[in-house]
Amino acid sequence: MQLISTNKFIPWFLCLLLVIQGTGLYHITSVFAGDSSTSASVNNKVPTFTDIPYEDPASTSTAPTNVGTNVTFKTKANDKNVDQYYLAICEETGITAGNDGPPTCTGTGAEFCYSTATDSDAVASCTYQVASGDVPSQAWYGYVCDKNASALCTSVNSGTGDSGTPFYVNSQPTFTVFADDAPVDPGATVTWTSTASDADGDLLELYVCKTQAFSGGVCTGGEWCHDTTPQASNPTCSVAMASIMQDGDHGAYGYIIDAHDSVASGGSQGTDSVLTINNIAPTITDSTIFIQDTDGEGDMTLTSSQGETTGFKVVFAVTDTNSCLNLAAGQEISSAVIDVRRSGVIATSCDATVEYNANYCYPDDYASWTTSCTQTGTCSGATDSTIEWTCTFPLQYHADPTVADSTYAAEWWIADVKATDDDTANTGWVTSSDADGTEMGQFMDYHLNTATIVYGSLDPGADATEQSTVLEATGNVGLDENLSGTILTSGGNTIAIANQHYNLTASLGWVAGTALSGTAAEAELNLGKTVDTLTPLTKSTYWVLRVPDPQATGSYTGTNTIVGKVGEYTDW
Repeated sequence: MQLISTNKFIPWFLCLLLVIQGTGLYHITSVFAGDSSTSASVNNKVPTFTDIPYEDPASTSTAPTNVGTNVTFKTKANDKNVDQYYLAICEETGITAGNDGPPTCTGTGAEFCYSTATDSDAVASCTYQVASGDVPSQAWYGYVCDKNASALCTSVNSGTGDSGTPFYVNSQPTFTVFADDAPVDPGATVTWTSTASDADGDLLELYVCKTQAFSGGVCTGGEWCHDTTPQASNPTCSVAMASIMQDGDHGAYGYIIDAHDSVASGGSQGTDSVLTINNIAPTITDSTIFIQDTDGEGDMTLTSSQGETTGFKVVFAVTDTNSCLNLAAGQEISSAVIDVRRSGVIATSCDATVEYNANYCYPDDYASWTTSCTQTGTCSGATDSTIEWTCTFPLQYHADPTVADSTYAAEWWIADVKATDDDTANTGWVTSSDADGTEMGQFMDYHLNTATIVYGSLDPGADATEQSTVLEATGNVGLDENLSGTILTSGGNTIAIANQHYNLTASLGWVAGTALSGTAAEAELNLGKTVDTLTPLTKSTYWVLRVPDPQATGSYTGTNTIVGKVGEYTDW
């Protein structure tokens, strides 16, 4: 076989031909191959709008965008180079693409906004906060530019219809003066006035809030009033105060909005007019005043012999239209005082220190008469106007009784009451009206100031020297006495009870006296009622013993019983 070698490139189809046509006389030993480089350049293409720019939501003449809030612009674009893109909204026409970054509006105005880099076919958006200097109808111009080193921008597109150019601006109302016509009493009507206007000619509403909290056209912390009929300028509103209202300064914050809920600018927006409620003097209704015994029931009862009985009460209700609770959450009623007297004593004769008389007149002015007045009821809050007070007081042991068979049975005990609020306004003196009153019971109390009767040494048939016993009135009634005795004894010897005689007048002797017996007999002592606290009245009973003749010698002893009893009131 003849071998043929070559170092030249032989096309494969020729080799194939040689093989097919060969007779076995040819043998190819090697074939050589080489590389061919290629190149192409893809041009950057301008992105295209797939959704034209639009406002979301649309800003229209009937639904403008308020100053201080945002207009949002959106679009969607496709980039054939799959580059990200920017949405730019310009004040004027003209834009310069960025160098792999956001574009720049080149018109006389700046951009309203531009979006962040957004993927192709995704929605791009940007927002612009409307400023007070923006014109009412503001044109805008939209562009899409790709993010590329050779960035390109679309032609301007400003959308169509309501969601296209322009966006509309609602300017803020101005609010420069805010005032009320307080101070007023609880229950009176308060009117708030304003000086306010709106450059767009929108109607205005005034809201007066209880706290400095206003959002979305609502006083979120409570409202005093708002203008239910919007006004072109200077809106007002009025409201009647509650019939029970705490006196002092209450917050009243003014807010003005226009028909599009745009809040006002100016120094008075959100300021406090300072709603002042007058202090009203408290009152006491006479039928609410009651004198009570120490246990709260029945007639007054004295219990302290020749001393003060404490713990009597005057209970009464105080009403205040400023509430029983003040603004500081303390007691609106700060103090109370009382005069206590027998009903036959007029109030003006029992209201000064010099008029004090422990029998019938106890004025608050008398410093030595110690009373204590406190609020005993529970105040349920700022709308509660009535509260119970209780004053405790003492009475001397000889305070005049007013029950039946007493000198002043046609009278009773009454109280004059005065309450003062935390602003020093008071009720004036109010007298209890209960015609039946509270009675003072009889307090029968006495001291026997003589412990023994000593007749001394006597001869049979002799009369003893007159001796006396002293009864002291230490209650509030006059006294008689019941007298009885026992036989005098000495061992087995006795002297009869009747040998003792008593007289109610001194120096009358045994013959004029009344014989003592073993059975109690009333003696008309006619000891008057004590009227001077420090000097209880006293009265003596005079005793004479006649020794029988004959009578055995000895030391004789016995017991005389002297028991006080209430005397007839005509003898007091």
